[in-house]
Amino acid sequence: MSNLKNAPAIVPDAVPQAVTPMAMLQLAVEKGASVEQLERLMALQERYEANEAKKEFVAAMTRFKDNPKVIEKNATVDFTSTKGRTHYKHATLANVCDVIGPALSEVGISHRWETEQLEGGMIRVTCILTHARGHSEKVFLQAGRDESGNKNNIQAVGSTVTYLQRYTL
Repeated sequence: MSNLKNAPAIVPDAVPQAVTPMAMLQLAVEKGASVEQLERLMALQERYEANEAKKEFVAAMTRFKDNPKVIEKNATVDFTSTKGRTHYKHATLANVCDVIGPALSEVGISHRWETEQLEGGMIRVTCILTHARGHSEKVFLQAGRDESGNKNNIQAVGSTVTYLQRYTL
């Protein structure tokens, strides 16, 4: 076993700091680097920031999942048609957003949707979760218009959009 008594003490100021792409970029500017070198360093900095933002997104989602929220079924559907009686409870989109929105916000994440009407009458809804540092992840579902019940054309589209928003979130 070596003698650690005579080993030099590690001083916090003597520990080398991590060299970030931004530090390298600043040094390159000071040393008169070419535009091409600066562009490569800027691209490296952008990739570095994107990777750091993704790590923070994953950490935030972990914190979000550590404290699961209960979404109560706050609406009842009950009607009779030629197919028989339909009766069930479900959580409304507003209720889902009221529970999930603040919980996501607590960890620095917001949500939004993009909606598209595709050829063939399909509707695609994409839910996008974005962290405060800029990293986003998305999931989409698509379906045809909900023509159940006595809905007009606009209601059929709206029903599908709402349903897909609720399920993608």
